[in-house]
Amino acid sequence: MRGVALLAGATWIAGAQGAGFAIIEHSAQGLGTAFSGGAASAADGSTVYFNPAGMSRLEGTQVHAAGHVIITSFDFTDTGSFQATPAGNLPLLPTASRSDDGGTIGLVPNLYYVRDLAPGWKFGLGVNAPFGLRTEYGRNWVGRYQAVESDILSINVNPSLSFKVSDDLSFGFGVNAMYLRAKLSNAIDFDAVCRGSVAPAVVAGSGLVPPPAIPATVAATCTGLPGSGSSEGFVENEADDWGFGINAGLLYQVTPTTRVGIAYRSEVHHELEGDANFTVPAGIAAGAFGPATQGTIATLFADTSARANLDLPASLSASLHQRIGDKFTLLADATWTGWSSVQELRIDFGTPGQPDGVETLGWDDTWRLSLGLEYAHNDRLTLRTGVAWDESPIPNAAARTARLPDNDRVWLAFGASYRVSDRLSADFGYVHLFVDDTDIQRTGSTGSVLRGTYDSQADILSAQVRYRFK
Repeated sequence: MRGVALLAGATWIAGAQGAGFAIIEHSAQGLGTAFSGGAASAADGSTVYFNPAGMSRLEGTQVHAAGHVIITSFDFTDTGSFQATPAGNLPLLPTASRSDDGGTIGLVPNLYYVRDLAPGWKFGLGVNAPFGLRTEYGRNWVGRYQAVESDILSINVNPSLSFKVSDDLSFGFGVNAMYLRAKLSNAIDFDAVCRGSVAPAVVAGSGLVPPPAIPATVAATCTGLPGSGSSEGFVENEADDWGFGINAGLLYQVTPTTRVGIAYRSEVHHELEGDANFTVPAGIAAGAFGPATQGTIATLFADTSARANLDLPASLSASLHQRIGDKFTLLADATWTGWSSVQELRIDFGTPGQPDGVETLGWDDTWRLSLGLEYAHNDRLTLRTGVAWDESPIPNAAARTARLPDNDRVWLAFGASYRVSDRLSADFGYVHLFVDDTDIQRTGSTGSVLRGTYDSQADILSAQVRYRFK
């Protein structure tokens, strides 16, 4: 029973490591081409993030501010979720809602400042959010033992320098100070905790720790069937940390019409520290499951501290900026992200005697490929479009989490820029994300198996202003 109880409270940090929660929305101008020229365009202050070498192409002192509204839909339909027990599979929460939409609306801001520092040198400062997640389900949905609310926020402060070696070649380097906060919650099935009901056959390969055999004298005091919802608690968790990394890049003007850029961002290591706050039904806390379980429940479900290590992935990008005549520019990008840094979840709880919680995840490295086109209608108006294929790091339905049911997707982007004056410009972008139908068959910490299909999509609306001082 100890192993089941431990992981029932440990699932919160799995959401904090949920695969595919990187945010690329760092420029409204870049959004219009699906970020297809990220490391080579050097068109606005977001080059501090995408390739700091690109600051060498910006004129004078500039300030850029952008906001991105992200509207997501994760519409779940149940296809036979069940509760695994040593005696066989039972229906999971038969009176719960069999469908729910975990999508939300979020706002992602960016701010960039670039200025001359010395001949050939530029200084830049970027403030943005490289990682984030927001999903929320109703407390009556069938997957509530695995996820209810998931809210991950990051703030990255990125001072950078660029040096112009020649008219054709520039280098850039930056330091990243990243704040990460995770707030996550889920329900707890105390009937499953009491009976130690995770089936060993299901546990195999899932990364969950199988519980020890529960004595018959204890089992006799368990009042409800696992997965029935008759005895439920809740856990709400919050943890945060500052981590540090670097980014670097080069920009090379191959010909008067062809420019290439290469950019690298390092892993950022976080040692998250926070609290786990449990709600235990009053009857169970008072000993409804009998004296043999009361002390264990009081220990394992007492409010406590928690710690977990997390390595946010490194990335490497190669981009092309190719002018075609006076009106058109072709953009292309290939970005690798090292999500294989996330292989397992290991949580250290503050209560003496509690073992670490361990859950296998096994995510894969990914590629993102994009292609875009810009059309300079006149000196003031530029139009854009772009497409991208964005690969998910989730290897299969068993590894997918309800906190972020990620899958491969295709981006279709449109955008425009308007130069209001010699110093002031405005940029707008819109993207629709087409996401493949997404199967999930995820085993939770108390043996609940969430089985179903997600119909997912997302829309992103972006606006930005750029101002150049004298």
